[in-house]
Amino acid sequence: MHKYTKSFLALLWMALTASAAFAQQKMITVKGIVYEKGSNQPLPGIAIWAGNPPKGVAVTGGDGSFTVTVPEGTDLNFRSLAYEQAKVKAREGATMRIQLSIKESKLDETVIIGYQKKKRETTTGSTVVISGKELQDVPVANVMELIQGKVPGLNIQNNTGAPGYAGTIQMRGVSSMNITGSGNDAFLSPTSPLFIVDGVQVDPNSNFEYGFQSSGPGLSPLSLIPQEDIESVQVLKDAQATAQYGSRGAYGVIIVTTKRGKSSVPIVAYTGNFFVNIPPTLRPVIGGHGERELRIWQAMLNTDSPYKTAGDINRTPFLADSLNPYYNQATDWQGLFYTYTYNQTHNMTVSGGDNKFNYKANLGYYNEKGIVKNTGFNRYSLGTNFQYMPSEKLRVFSNISTSLGVNSKGSGNGLQQADAADAGNNSSLLPPPSFYSSTASAIAALRTSNVNKTARVATSLEVDYELIKGLHAVSTFSFENTTATENNYRPAAINDNFSEVYSYSDRKSKVYNRNSLSYFRSWGAQVHNVTIGVFNELSRTTFQANVNRLQRTPGDSYYGPIGSDPYYNRGGVLPNAADLREMSIATSLTYDFRKKYVVDLSFRRDATSQAGRNTPFSNNPAVGLRWNFYKENIFEDASWLEYGSIRATWGRNMMPQGSIFDAYGTYDDRGGRRYNEELQSGIIYDDLPNANLKPKSATTYNLGFDLGLWQGKLQLEFDAYHRFVNNDILDVPLPSINGFKNVKSDDAAILNMGLETMITYRPLSKSSAFTWTITLTGALNKDYIARLPYGKREILRPDPTTGQMILRRVGRNTFTNVLYGSNGVYRNDGMVQVDPATGAPVAVAQNGSSVYSYLQGGDARWIDVNGDYLINTSDYVYAGSSQPLVTGGFNNFIQYKNYSLSINTSYTAIRSILNNAVAARFQNFSDPLGNSSLVPIDNYNYWKNNTSDAKYPNPYDYRRYPYLNPFRYDQTLFEEDGSYWKVNNITLSYNVDRSRLKRIGMSSARVYLSVANPVMWQSYTGPNAENVTALGRDDSKGYPMRRSVNLGLNAQF
Repeated sequence: MHKYTKSFLALLWMALTASAAFAQQKMITVKGIVYEKGSNQPLPGIAIWAGNPPKGVAVTGGDGSFTVTVPEGTDLNFRSLAYEQAKVKAREGATMRIQLSIKESKLDETVIIGYQKKKRETTTGSTVVISGKELQDVPVANVMELIQGKVPGLNIQNNTGAPGYAGTIQMRGVSSMNITGSGNDAFLSPTSPLFIVDGVQVDPNSNFEYGFQSSGPGLSPLSLIPQEDIESVQVLKDAQATAQYGSRGAYGVIIVTTKRGKSSVPIVAYTGNFFVNIPPTLRPVIGGHGERELRIWQAMLNTDSPYKTAGDINRTPFLADSLNPYYNQATDWQGLFYTYTYNQTHNMTVSGGDNKFNYKANLGYYNEKGIVKNTGFNRYSLGTNFQYMPSEKLRVFSNISTSLGVNSKGSGNGLQQADAADAGNNSSLLPPPSFYSSTASAIAALRTSNVNKTARVATSLEVDYELIKGLHAVSTFSFENTTATENNYRPAAINDNFSEVYSYSDRKSKVYNRNSLSYFRSWGAQVHNVTIGVFNELSRTTFQANVNRLQRTPGDSYYGPIGSDPYYNRGGVLPNAADLREMSIATSLTYDFRKKYVVDLSFRRDATSQAGRNTPFSNNPAVGLRWNFYKENIFEDASWLEYGSIRATWGRNMMPQGSIFDAYGTYDDRGGRRYNEELQSGIIYDDLPNANLKPKSATTYNLGFDLGLWQGKLQLEFDAYHRFVNNDILDVPLPSINGFKNVKSDDAAILNMGLETMITYRPLSKSSAFTWTITLTGALNKDYIARLPYGKREILRPDPTTGQMILRRVGRNTFTNVLYGSNGVYRNDGMVQVDPATGAPVAVAQNGSSVYSYLQGGDARWIDVNGDYLINTSDYVYAGSSQPLVTGGFNNFIQYKNYSLSINTSYTAIRSILNNAVAARFQNFSDPLGNSSLVPIDNYNYWKNNTSDAKYPNPYDYRRYPYLNPFRYDQTLFEEDGSYWKVNNITLSYNVDRSRLKRIGMSSARVYLSVANPVMWQSYTGPNAENVTALGRDDSKGYPMRRSVNLGLNAQF
């Protein structure tokens, strides 16, 4: 008993002593502001910890300020996931100024894999994370423009400047060899990655076909996402990273996360941009008197009958009647359609909350007028999200996003402005456009009334409940509804003298549900860590479109109301309705040992209603391994090594393709005919049903290497991959005895092999007043055809419009141009090859016929492949490919105190472009009495009398032009190197000192000046090597890229 009394007294004495000591500590109130180092931007939502053991005592407010009461001398720790931790001693007195440095270690990044958050150091797949701060200062309709050159292996080509439309997006090479259309209108089937915006799947491949579709607005769904609301963009590239996204992850996955509320004090943020769009330099033309003299000179110099030609000139009024004011013109046709535009954007965000409840609301407006008159894009957006955690076990997140896009295509579509281009190709001798002249189509193109609206509503709800410690049940539900309408009025002047009203509408909806169970368990102080998950997914996507067209309305000045004449009224439901059902079940297992060795295993079984009845299911496994070797004991004292790891993955993804009609056939009502008073129906004999139609699959092997040196000074990411795209669908013609014309075959396959690298270098020390970050990205991708339907070795795809054929041959690249080989120009008649057997010079077939014309000095020198001294289709050669071999970017970010400069560039190398625009310009010289525009050709090395080493044949020999077709599209003469390096954007910004903002109630403000697309270096002779189709065709009807200059303001209250 005495022993226990002594122990009790000793404990009592210790407690009293500690209490006295604590009472002697002075309690002080500490005030301060937390800033981001370099930019001096106040940081809200930074957690402040104090004591031993540390406990959270406060969070910074919306202006970065904080107030805490702690014992004097206490260590205050400032922590955030995105910034390096800072520790200071609590002291009384002046306001403390805390600066946090951005975390430079990529291992600290949080990535989302399979709807679960992970640290990068335990991720086996290939991923890249882009901060939303990099996507804010250059106003664009489609945010993907700003990602160009930032992600190795993600090939983004902005091949149209039309506001609201998207260029081509390819992840790790070619995923389809399917081509639709012909000539300059031919386009590659879209294979963009799957986008997930706050848990809602967005498929940019559906129902817009890069703007080529004749029906509907053609607006890209990505253009409905306001860039100011983006917190981060995460790109998942290999099969293991995308495995749990199953039926839509074969082309890669891009996850867009919008901003969340972070501050306990509400924050109001405003962003405004005012920018000017500048059209590119227009092509020079020969105008007025100079054009008339040139036409007369060409006609008289190259004729065999001067008297007849003189009579033809006299019968051509705009050449002969130079004194008539009607024809005495120098009309600038291009200036009628291209113009400077003044545009603006406004965005406001209200956010706030804490760990238990946070919220955010975003309101946006985007206005951009196209540099082609009568085109433009407006976006109105309203979105909100909130997260509620009433307890540690329950978390509820909800998101609602609404947006309305209003665009005008003028009289063209997303990639082409045919009427504007045709009118711009008129002779300058013709009078300016009016409804009283033969060029009325020009002014009519400007008066075409085209109003398109695309409305999107998307909502998602996620509920996460922890059943027992480590066991989480998560249910996600999302719904998306998109409606699109087009109302078009074409004046009679451009519609065969009869006006026309066209109306289109469609509706697409998607319902998605995902339910999962995941269990995390750790043993031995996080020595062994295991996560096991199972989940299922259900989705249904429906689509239907309607169109109505009424011709021969009362007149161009009368829009309505309009009656209906059944004879001239056409319309109804379009034959592209869809009702797609998808179902998946999956399981995953992740194990790591001390976060040193990581193993990822997953398996999915997917079913889709688009597959054939004999192949309803597909299995998609994935395996990933990671070794963080920097955690090995051998590197324990290696201060120069920040991190290092090796990754290896293998996996398969699938993508539904075709339609239910390809698998089961199509029936119709036989035009409403009856038999025995009953309606008849029967199968349509166009496409044979394919009961074995399988989804497209992509199997990828990936080997990766990550390295960080000298505390973030140098960082390297490297990936090598082997990607096999199987079951690609192609149209295969059938013998006439079959009864059907074609069948959708899924026997084709493509192989992509490539290397990717991303190097980040910070040459200055952390103590320097300057911050300089250099980032170089690069990717090399080689594509091969691995298999063709029915064991074929090659398929030649003819083009009836331009003759530019494409070869598909096993072992070669996917899109090989097949053209006549050009080898310069015959200097004179004596240089022309002669058949020794007949003594006749080499001859060329007349437009594919069996009639030949002999060549002479000044004519094109085409390669006679088979040596028969006859140039015909037997002499085609295999030329270049439209798909680039190398892509990447080079980016710089420099910061000094309140100033920062950002320069982003991108490059594309080793690809071919078919310069059809230049070919068309030379073709205009084929008829000196015609009314097409003539451009100066002095800069081109064309044949002049006995010229040596000329590149282009004699353009003025119009007499022999119909027989030789010297400027035909299908020749290597117009195949050029499509490599380029361009400056995407430059931004100079200044953060206003907080002391100047207190008077007007602002917590921060930043002003910036940005320039988009200021300069491009290229060897291509056309205007823009990027502004071509996905098949590398440059057409004068394309929508050009704009340059823009922007002044912006970002303010926070």
